[in-house]
Amino acid sequence: MFGLAVIVLIVFSILLLSEALSKAKLVDNEVSRKLVHMGTGCVVAFSPYFIEWRYIQLLCVMFLVVILLSLKYKIFKGIHSVKRVTKGEILYALGIGACAFLEPAPWIFVAAILHLAIADALAAVVGVKWGKRTRYVLLSHGKTMLGSLTFFYTSMLIMLGAYLTVDHQSLPAPFLLFVAIPAILTLLENVSWYGLDNITIPIMSIVLLSAFTGEQFLAI
Repeated sequence: MFGLAVIVLIVFSILLLSEALSKAKLVDNEVSRKLVHMGTGCVVAFSPYFIEWRYIQLLCVMFLVVILLSLKYKIFKGIHSVKRVTKGEILYALGIGACAFLEPAPWIFVAAILHLAIADALAAVVGVKWGKRTRYVLLSHGKTMLGSLTFFYTSMLIMLGAYLTVDHQSLPAPFLLFVAIPAILTLLENVSWYGLDNITIPIMSIVLLSAFTGEQFLAI
């Protein structure tokens, strides 16, 4: 329980810090949301090494409740105030929660959540800030080539981290790990609109890595 309490404290500290930065106009609302995504995601990603799955699942439920209360009572305004149509903050909590309830191998959970917390968040920030000249439309939805490339190369770095820290014999062939999986996830990020990538990307990461390595998760 001590580990859970520490993680909860860190997560809420990130929420409060992000809100303070947004209110002080030091960051815009989009960056504020992504700071929350990156910070909380990175904390939760490595939690299987410190606390049991049941506590991670409880943490995800608590986070979802906080987000719903915040939406209703406008508690954390910075993470909700975006112009485009999305409920990404709710889907973000649901995506992490779904992964936690699947109970994959800890390293696969780390890789899946880091794709959501780092790759997806960086792609959004880079695309919005610097990708306007590389904008393209996919089925009436605007994306940027720079954002997609950011996601792809960040995914490759996450897979490299897995390669360096996990027994190589349990990993798929380098082409699958460093090219095929990042390419599939990048394509999925392109076609998952209205915040659905917060669910599709981490779950697909778990499915692909589990399928290619023979690792089992609770749903199997």
